[in-house]
Amino acid sequence: MDKPSAEDVRIVGMSTVAAAHTVYVETVRENFGKKGLDALAEANRLHGLELGEQGVKDGGLRKGDLKSIFEFFAAAYPYFGFELEMVDVSDRQIDIKVTACPWIDTFRVKGAKEDICDYVTKIDEGIAQAIDSRLSMSVPKCMMRGDDHCIYRWDK
Repeated sequence: MDKPSAEDVRIVGMSTVAAAHTVYVETVRENFGKKGLDALAEANRLHGLELGEQGVKDGGLRKGDLKSIFEFFAAAYPYFGFELEMVDVSDRQIDIKVTACPWIDTFRVKGAKEDICDYVTKIDEGIAQAIDSRLSMSVPKCMMRGDDHCIYRWDK
């Protein structure tokens, strides 16, 4: 038997992560409703903030530099597999287009609701807040809602 390639390992790992996201988001939704989902979103944001603060210390994120958000996520491609393009960046906003998501198929197979990304991407919001605490994130286009790509937007 051949050893799995790095790509094989990434694919299996991302499917596992997506399944875990689905389990915790949908369990919280079922048992605690909106209040639970809001608490979960905040916990994810705070976790992301910790990751972002480490990213600043390591130099992958730069205080006040919104372009570094794109660079940070693009550098993670070999590990996660999200395909990204920077659509727009200014001193107040950055839009990143996600054209391939390694989680989408698993989300659908596992029965995730179309708003799962609203809770999971709070991690990404927190990461960006490490460079500017005034940033908030939205997902105006989302493959889980039927769009052909996602737009991740951070603005202040």
